Amino acid sequence: MGGARRGFSLVEALVAVALLGILVLVAVPRLTTPESVQVGVPARHLAADLRLAQRLAIARRATYTLEFSPAAPPYAAYVVRREGAGAEPDFPKTFAAGVTVTGPPQFTFRPDGSADGDGTVTLSSDGVVATLQVTAATGRVVVTAP
Repeated sequence: MGGARRGFSLVEALVAVALLGILVLVAVPRLTTPESVQVGVPARHLAADLRLAQRLAIARRATYTLEFSPAAPPYAAYVVRREGAGAEPDFPKTFAAGVTVTGPPQFTFRPDGSADGDGTVTLSSDGVVATLQVTAATGRVVVTAP
């Protein structure tokens, strides 16, 4: 009887290297973050927080505001607060470096869910733009993101 076989054959090694190469070709493009994600994700998070302010206003029958800071654009952060009170838990939230945010300094939602006025917020980074539109009569938030 022959001795135990040790190591890999040349064919086995080539197959392993080929499979590893295919894995790298598939995985590497997924590891990079496209610019559209850098703008789209914060736009959707901001939209969710605008809807949160609206739902809190309806549920608690109080006026809620989403306020940006600093007071003038470009904005770096925002909070959701009840009128005359401090920020809600989990706030303030900040925008990632490189994302430019412009628009009105705040959005206010009444207990009936309507907003004090129409408004558009624009988020941009490296030429990619996402917008959020708030409709006054209904408080509806619409996101247009890449």
